[in-house]
Amino acid sequence: MAERILAGSADRNPSAHLQAIITTGAVADMADLAATVHVETAVLRYAAQLSEATRNDESTRVGVSVRGSLSMVRMAKVWAAGQGRHYVIPEDIKTLAGAVWTHRLVLDPEAEFSGVTADTVIARVLDGVAAPQARSVA
Repeated sequence: MAERILAGSADRNPSAHLQAIITTGAVADMADLAATVHVETAVLRYAAQLSEATRNDESTRVGVSVRGSLSMVRMAKVWAAGQGRHYVIPEDIKTLAGAVWTHRLVLDPEAEFSGVTADTVIARVLDGVAAPQARSVA
């Protein structure tokens, strides 16, 4: 195995041998589709409240920034489009929170020593911040 890795290291651009499975135009079309996905103000507020809660959590030194919230909204729009929806729901934010935000948290060393992880903080925040409810149609 090591010999194969070393033998391959001489190839300056190993990705040059790969065949494209999607065109750049298709990627641009997907980005355009995600841009059309709607996000209600209540869902935007929910994402902002969650990120603020990470900053206020006793186990964090640095929580999710506004830039991290923007990343969440962008990712949620892509996620919703991938699910065949033209709108983001709070469940999208919940589903993506760990993947989008864990690397953005800096934990307090004492909390880390007691076993707290970024996933712990995100789970606690998700439990502590109420998600917006769907509007009833009258």
